[in-house]
Amino acid sequence: MSKINLKICGITNKASVIRAHENKVKSLGFASNNLNGPNTTNDSNIKKLIKECNYYKIESVLLTKFYSLDEIIKQIDFTKPKTISCSYHFSKDELIKIKKVFKRLRIGISINPENFNKKYIESVKDIIDVVYFDMNVYKIKKIKKYSLNKSLKQIQFIKDKNIPIYIGGGIDKKNASIIIKQIKPYGLDISRSLKDNKNLISKEKLKDFLNQISVG
Repeated sequence: MSKINLKICGITNKASVIRAHENKVKSLGFASNNLNGPNTTNDSNIKKLIKECNYYKIESVLLTKFYSLDEIIKQIDFTKPKTISCSYHFSKDELIKIKKVFKRLRIGISINPENFNKKYIESVKDIIDVVYFDMNVYKIKKIKKYSLNKSLKQIQFIKDKNIPIYIGGGIDKKNASIIIKQIKPYGLDISRSLKDNKNLISKEKLKDFLNQISVG
């Protein structure tokens, strides 16, 4: 795993945190239930799981959508993640305010092919620590998927700004090596392809995946 960072998202249970620790996964994502899409959970559960991450020294990433600055500050203060990933694109001034309240908080923004905005990225590039680029766009009742080829120009624009970028959305052992070779991202952001039908991180799937990308 020295070649690429791995973040597993959509974590909803303690068993998955322990499985991640056993396999030296250093970053886990928790999706707030204010979002569309699968594997979300409530703030109380997220808070408990983030405490587990702290115990195992795993980076915790809170993915959230709140539109109000006061609401996002309240949610961060309650759940206490190491990093946030905002699907709602707060302005530069708002992100600065968040940073002043939580001085050690790493700030990330979630970008997909439909909300990609060059001017916005340019305006916040010196404030944010990371971009989570998702090739899937989550609607209320469906997931709209974009191919890597259709996303390449947007991804390259972000890379050209020297912002660390995680690539997510439909990544599995079959295409991970291709993405690593073609894009050379800071990391991969994966969820369902490493889970079983109970939303637990699968020991077999994770081991197989790690072996695959190590070869790549």
